This record gives sequence, structure tokens and C-alpha cells, in this order.
Amino acid sequence: MPHRNEIGATSDSITILLPGLNGGGLELGQLPSFLSTNGFNTVVPEIKGYLYGSPADNYEEWLSQVHNCVDEHKLQYKTINLAGISMGATFALAIATQRSDISSIALYSPVLRYDGWSVPWYRFLLNIAYSLGIRNWEYSEREPFGIKNLELRRRIRDKFKSHELSEVGAPLITARHLYEANKLMAYTTKNLNLINSRLLLIQSVEDDTCSVWSAEKILSKVKSDLRRTIWLGNSYHIVTIDNEREIVLNETLRFLARAKGGNLGIDNYYLDMSPKALRTRTL
Repeated sequence: MPHRNEIGATSDSITILLPGLNGGGLELGQLPSFLSTNGFNTVVPEIKGYLYGSPADNYEEWLSQVHNCVDEHKLQYKTINLAGISMGATFALAIATQRSDISSIALYSPVLRYDGWSVPWYRFLLNIAYSLGIRNWEYSEREPFGIKNLELRRRIRDKFKSHELSEVGAPLITARHLYEANKLMAYTTKNLNLINSRLLLIQSVEDDTCSVWSAEKILSKVKSDLRRTIWLGNSYHIVTIDNEREIVLNETLRFLARAKGGNLGIDNYYLDMSPKALRTRTL
């Protein structure tokens, strides 16, 4: 029998965590350490051409690298889960459309189109410019940076002034990154009906980057037998580090612990699951 801890984590399962587009993993917040502390194995794969620090590559190559990561860990673990923030959530969905061996997926602010309230009206023109061959440009992230918490937003603003990588990713996103992300979103939207993995979706109703349309589209199309949805009202896009991050972490813990039970219903879903303490963090 595999080892099982007090909340149901087994040593034969692993969760692959996917950061946001051109990010470095900081946008996952305490999620990796929190899950590990509570008995869950995790890994954040190095995805060249997608993460910060390497020239953008095509989205098929991004997917190929994560498929290789899944295949590698299947040699050691019986159960493979995926979790992703922002474009990392879209990425997780895309992987699940191409495999039948992903047990569960946790999605935080998945993006199928950039239609949030802070997205500039001219953003669609950038796609047109790229298709016309005008590609030597970068998109500059702007306030509120996907963060409602004012103090954390101030810290990110200071980092961006120094051109540093922050908790919301890099201050600039290249044209190629955005072009490939658009293709990834289009592919994922078209193939949502191929997904059978159990699903947790956490979405802010005030998301500044993408409206609730993306979440509603996912929920209406996937074939998952368990679809657990959490709507947040005091966060923006990067819910893993914003005001309601404790809810995000504990709901993820509950989901991974309960996912093997199928569609349990609200009463059994929360049975014997008390919130876990977070490591002290100054915002």
C-alpha cells in the first residue's frame, strides 16, 4: 500500500505546477511549499521558450516539453496532476486535451482570451501588427499588474522600475510570446470537450486580465465528472498571491486530497478538512 498522510496525499502522486507566460515561478506564490509541507509531491518544470530568460519558441514545443515531464514522472508516480496560473492554467488544459492520464487539474485564472477590464483597447492591434510582419516590439505590463493588494502592487511596481522579475512575471512580454500564447488559447478553446480530468477552477470576478467568460467557457465544455468552482471577490488576476491566497491554497489542498473520490457533493467534499496554516508572509 502507498504511504498516505493525514489529509489523503499519497506518495505515488505528483502535481506538475505551471507558471504564467514569461514568468519565473514566483507567481505561484506559496503553492509549491504549501503543498509540499502538507505531504504532496510537486515539480515546476523548466520550459524553454515559455518561461522568462529564454527566447520565445512555438507553443507546440512548450507542450512537448511538458509532455516529456509527464512521461518522465510516470516512471515513478502512479497519479499525475497539473496546476497552473494564468496562461499556465491554459497550458494545463491544453496538455489534458492530448492525454488521458492526467488525473486532476487545478486552474487559477485560466485565460482563453485577454478581455479583462485593464487590458488596453488597442491590444488587438498588436496581433494585427505581428501578422503584418511588425514583430520587434514588447508589451509592457501595467497597473494593477493583476494584483488588488496595494502594498504588494507597490513592491511589484518598484521591481518593474528596476526591470526585475516579479511575483507577476517579467515587466515586458515579447511579441512572439504573445503570438504563441494566442495560438495556445485558440487551440485550447477548440478542444475543451476532450478534457475528462477532474477539475478545480478558481476565478476572481474582478479579474483585470480576463473576464469570467474564460472560466464559464471551460466549465460548459469540459467533460470532467468533478468540476469544483471557487469564485473570488477580493482579488484580481494573480489569485495565488493576492488577498485571497489562503483560500486558493486550502481549496487546492482539499481538491487534491478529495479528487480520487469523484463527484462527492458539498458535504463530503469538506469532510474532516480544516484550513491549514500558512507561512507568515509580509505583503
